[in-house]
Amino acid sequence: MKANTKTINKKILLKVSKISKKIINKTKLLPKTNFAISFLISEIILANLEIENIIFKRNYYPVPAILKVLDNLSYKIDLIKKNNIHSNMTKVLKQPFNKEKSHKQIFNILWSKYTFSQYLKDRIGRYRNRIKINNLKKIIKNKKVIDFGCGHGNFLIAAFMEGCSFGYGIDYGKESINFSNKIKKKLKINKNLKFKVGSVYKTKLKSNSFDVAIQNGVFHHLDKPTLAYKELHRVLKKGGYAWFYTDGFGGIRDILADMSQTILKDVNIDYKLNKIRDLNLSYSKTYHMSDYTNAKYQHYDLKKYTNYLSRIGFTNFIQLNGGTNTDFDKPFLNDKYFDLKFGSGDLRILCQKK
Repeated sequence: MKANTKTINKKILLKVSKISKKIINKTKLLPKTNFAISFLISEIILANLEIENIIFKRNYYPVPAILKVLDNLSYKIDLIKKNNIHSNMTKVLKQPFNKEKSHKQIFNILWSKYTFSQYLKDRIGRYRNRIKINNLKKIIKNKKVIDFGCGHGNFLIAAFMEGCSFGYGIDYGKESINFSNKIKKKLKINKNLKFKVGSVYKTKLKSNSFDVAIQNGVFHHLDKPTLAYKELHRVLKKGGYAWFYTDGFGGIRDILADMSQTILKDVNIDYKLNKIRDLNLSYSKTYHMSDYTNAKYQHYDLKKYTNYLSRIGFTNFIQLNGGTNTDFDKPFLNDKYFDLKFGSGDLRILCQKK
């Protein structure tokens, strides 16, 4: 029965993949006018919002509804092309996607746009809860913690609030680090928490100098992730703990996320982000949709990922829980269509340096 389900899922995923490729090819024929690209962004966001509604409905077979959304998106793309004759033909600037350079620009903008109250509620609260539900306080209490690609500092500040003795955050985004330091000042946190602009490939920190290391959804955006993992391994003490979060692989969600990013990847980043903000979504949803349609993810399944980490020098792998309604961590999400929707799901892993 299991093998039969696997075969059926494989056929469905192949069908969804073929449809997504047809949609991608259809968008390539659209004129690059303000009219066409503006409406395309709106339709992509609307389709993604509806796809979220479908796949996060527990124990709901998603395929007919997903195919309907994709069929409607294809139809809307035809309408955009047909009605472009009414536009003033102003062109949108092209900005070729460059993995690390584009990600740096995207996240510098996104991470630094939170208000203080949004940050406390949507970011700090979320990560303090993750520390709590995964029983990680005992691991970080009175320990030195480093966050590789700390962004606007949410995970590291949460760790500090939960008892770590020293925190060091490194990120290549100057605006993100400036934001982190402003938050630190507002929270009146002492000098034992530092945020620095730097490279996750070469931190210039001492080997074996941290008890806990965090890589929270960063290295899957890099050109050379193995170099970053090796650098993290180097600065971590023997037996020290690492929290890794990376994107999963193999479900409808991954196919359609990649489709959206591929369609919009070469559109000017500022233009895209401004159009998404103009839709007046909640801030957390604006952030998510901006990430979802701009950032390129490297996907892993659980077995390949833990084997990869093992070769670098990690062991004792435990899968953790994201803890929110929109997290899809396989051991903690009871959904009979999980594999079809999410494949491996989110991969949040706690492990140790050998």
